[in-house]
Amino acid sequence: MMHQMKTQGAISALLAVVMAAAAPLSAAPAFAADEVALAAMMDADRAFAARAGEIGAAAAFVEFAAPDVRAFPGGAVPLKGKGALAEWTAGWSPATEISWAPEEGFISDDGTFGYTWGFSEFRTRTDDGAEDVTFGKYVTVWRKQPDGAWKWVADLGNAAPPPDQRQPD
Repeated sequence: MMHQMKTQGAISALLAVVMAAAAPLSAAPAFAADEVALAAMMDADRAFAARAGEIGAAAAFVEFAAPDVRAFPGGAVPLKGKGALAEWTAGWSPATEISWAPEEGFISDDGTFGYTWGFSEFRTRTDDGAEDVTFGKYVTVWRKQPDGAWKWVADLGNAAPPPDQRQPD
């Protein structure tokens, strides 16, 4: 009986050592999964921007939006839902092109929610053919959908200085 208790104690101690040694290894895949989710979300923002260049910003904003999206147009009350977003973006001038690129992103621990931020550029052709360029910055909040796609759920933006006047962090 004493031998059996010593053996069980030794097995328990060995199991504790193995589990302690394995703990850092089990944390590594979770970190890698976060990095994969972050990369996927950043790629979604880049795809969103590329799609805006292909079909126009108004259509891309609706295409990449989650059904329960919230948009925050300047000087107006927040918009709720994809239908309200489509109505608002239908009024955007096709003469204005919007381009952007994410600078940085942050992801939740479970890899299903996060945000990106970056700088944007608005180019509008005036009636006389001249080009008016303004700059902005944005924050887009993203949520991973049940099908695995990333859709934006909230978006905010405002003016930013031109690239040559921005101070590094």
